[in-house]
Amino acid sequence: MLVLGINGSPRHKGNSHYLMDRFMKEMESKGHDTQVLNAVKMKINPCIGCGHCETKGVCIFEDDFTHIFLPEVIKADIIVISSPVYFYGFPAAIKALIDRIQVLWSRKYRLKTDEFKGRKRKGFLLAVGATRGEDLFDGLKLTARYFFDAANIEYETALCYRGIDEKGGIKNHLAVNEEINNLVAGL
Repeated sequence: MLVLGINGSPRHKGNSHYLMDRFMKEMESKGHDTQVLNAVKMKINPCIGCGHCETKGVCIFEDDFTHIFLPEVIKADIIVISSPVYFYGFPAAIKALIDRIQVLWSRKYRLKTDEFKGRKRKGFLLAVGATRGEDLFDGLKLTARYFFDAANIEYETALCYRGIDEKGGIKNHLAVNEEINNLVAGL
């Protein structure tokens, strides 16, 4: 089973990275193959809404989305997104990847292709935010849900952590390791 991680944080070795690393280590301990793509290190053009994918099923851009990200999303059995919250949404680099998944949405809903027939794929969100607002993660959860739907992935759940701003602060959260272990144990 291939587990694809999408790291959305521009902060190197920060809290989102820690969440992803813990999740992937647990998946590896269960014998799964893992790969992490870092959104900020990829050269991704933003979607320009040209509609090409809606008629042809492919994007007009030839970039890291086309050559790296999309093929890995198609191969993956489990996808986990790990991200901080930026103004109640995803940071720009990961949002660009999410927007470009329009190509799979177009194949599924416009062109009616079924390239994932018979495959049961699962998606997870790991998120961390500095503030404690009640609806802090609503934007990420909704966007992740539609990203997963477009890629024919069943959105399973999210683990979200509030009030963590300092780099490495997530390591001091009392329940994070247990929650990730329990999440992976249920797969």
